[in-house]
This record gives sequence, C-alpha cells and structure tokens, in this order.
Amino acid sequence: MAAAARAAYGPEELEALAAYSDLYTALESCGLDPYIETRGGLAVCAYTADGSLIVVAGQDALPLRRQSLKGWHITHVPEDSSSPSWRCIVYDTVPQDPSSEPPGSLVLDEATEAVTAHVAACRAGAAA
Repeated sequence: MAAAARAAYGPEELEALAAYSDLYTALESCGLDPYIETRGGLAVCAYTADGSLIVVAGQDALPLRRQSLKGWHITHVPEDSSSPSWRCIVYDTVPQDPSSEPPGSLVLDEATEAVTAHVAACRAGAAA
C-alpha cells in the first residue's frame, strides 16, 4: 500500500520525507508501513497490519520546517478519510496553547512506544 504511494512522491513529499525521515524510520521499526501524506496538510501516516492508519501530525498539519513543530498529535483511524467512523488519540504532546514555550515533548521514542502499545492493545482486543 505505502510502497505504491512512495512511487508517486513528488517534490513536496520528498522534502517532507527528508524533514521527517527519523519519524518514518521509527514507524517502520514498529512494524508499520509508513508514507507521507500531503492531501489536506502534511502528515506521516502508517498502515497497521489490519489496514487501519496511524496518523502523525502536530497541532494541525506537520510543519515542513521541523523547528516549528510544537508537539506530536498521533491518532488511529480506520481508513484514509476526512471523516473516519472512529478516531483514537494515541499520543498528544501539543500544548494547549501552541504559541507557548517550551513546546511539548518531541521525544520520538516516547511517541513510538505509545504507538506500539496502542496497536498491540487494539490487536489483543480484536482477538478477544
């Protein structure tokens, strides 16, 4: 799925991939299939084994200039849609007031641990 999306990357997606390559690699190491999404704003998305999506953004879309990122906002949705039937907030470190300093935690290991735990819990719940 994501491999087909990567084959169609244009200049904007390639620039985003360069800016968020560590996030992309971290999601791959979680056993997910990541890709760069630019429709409706920049996000790094990743397919789970059941075909649902992990969506990594900031307070809104991810900024192309990484130094503007104020925190991670990570959700889990059933499909790539603007109006999913459900949405789980997996991890959120964006401050209530995004203009405040300091920004929320940008520690990638904490974010990927939350994603891994969430996906495992969903898998266990589906198996029960």
